Amino acid sequence: MLSERSARSAPTSAARTLSQRPAHRWGKAGCVALFIVLALTAVQCARLGAAGLFVQLAQFEIDRWTDISRPPGMPEISRAANYFSDSLAYASDNPWALEGAGALDLARMRASRIPREALAITRDAHLRFRQALLQRPTSPFLWANLALTKLYLNEIDGELLAALRHADELGPWEPTVQQTTLFVGLAAWPELDPGLRQALARTIERGALRNPQKMVEIVTSYGRLDLVCAIEKYKFVAGPDCSKAAAAANSGESMKQGYRQ
Repeated sequence: MLSERSARSAPTSAARTLSQRPAHRWGKAGCVALFIVLALTAVQCARLGAAGLFVQLAQFEIDRWTDISRPPGMPEISRAANYFSDSLAYASDNPWALEGAGALDLARMRASRIPREALAITRDAHLRFRQALLQRPTSPFLWANLALTKLYLNEIDGELLAALRHADELGPWEPTVQQTTLFVGLAAWPELDPGLRQALARTIERGALRNPQKMVEIVTSYGRLDLVCAIEKYKFVAGPDCSKAAAAANSGESMKQGYRQ
């Protein structure tokens, strides 16, 4: 038979047990939620890992092209493009896959013989570079490539000029960025404001330190050899051509004066 003290304490003990049950249930729910979060995190990590692996496979394929003396053919481009597509299937906003796929789009555009197809491919590249910039807005390579696609689309507008400016500010010493911004900047020269023209002149001067030959080839293709002739660092590369251009200019001026007389 229970004592009066035990009987009095029974309701209190029962109440304490009941109050502990909801806490126990909440503990189980917390463990389940934590397990779900960890599982989702593991799945996401696996997807990102697979996406990164396919980007590396694509880059290995592209690196092989540097060992051959000819430009890559469409089968080689398509093989690398498939790797980037597989990467984007696992992570649709992977900026490295988007950048690589955009660069291959430009390669496909150059290889295409059908104007309408080339235009559509260039628009795809432009879209990929814009999407990649949402994830990597400080990449000078993406800004330079965005400006290049705008040029190929014949869209010389504010977006192109802003892309040139960002590429120059973020990657002033990157040879690839220097060459791309020079190529695009000279094509859009009439639309450049004084600030961008001065920035392009500084790019030309910096370019003499890493790959002066390529910089000279670009300015020569636009008939702007004068942009390098006054820079001492280019004399060993462009000196003879600059001398010929100066002699031709002097000869032409002499002929004009003769006509006036």
